Amino acid sequence: MSENTKEDPQAVQAARFALPVPHFPRWLAHRHLRQDEQVECVYGPSLNPWWERYVTHVFLIVAAGIIAATLLIVALSRAGKPADLQPVPAVGSAAIFFGSIFVVGFWCGYFTRLVVTNRRVFIVQGYAICRQWRIEDLPLSLIRYRRGEGPDMTKTVDLDALKTMLGDATGQVADSKTILALGKQLGNIRR
Repeated sequence: MSENTKEDPQAVQAARFALPVPHFPRWLAHRHLRQDEQVECVYGPSLNPWWERYVTHVFLIVAAGIIAATLLIVALSRAGKPADLQPVPAVGSAAIFFGSIFVVGFWCGYFTRLVVTNRRVFIVQGYAICRQWRIEDLPLSLIRYRRGEGPDMTKTVDLDALKTMLGDATGQVADSKTILALGKQLGNIRR
């Protein structure tokens, strides 16, 4: 067999175990994309579960607060006076409330995405946009000009330069620390 027809075992293994490409969930697109804005690229976690919208929403903390308060009120009404309150319901109420804050904070941190559109670049953590830049605000090293429909040139984000700035991002999968470091770097760059 000739050398040209042999497959490289490392390339086959890398292709077989490639991470799925992150996507921008439809519910986030409806929330954050402007009219006539199109997503060109998304960097973020490879995991995109259906339950993401529930564990990253602040209403989870509100619901946990209501449940914790109800548990505490029921325990107080059974105890009669605060001095007779058992520690288990009080500790359980606090654990439910502060646990929900931890859950929302952890998953919002995990579901951090860098979204590149035809008009801007923004970082989404959970439900909220934490930083955004218009294409005009980006450094010149991240801007590419291409011909539009008419004689005018349009500005777009240079995805290759952005990938270089992200450094160790495998494909389009990037962790939140890398994305937030890029956001900090973009914030520090002056045009």
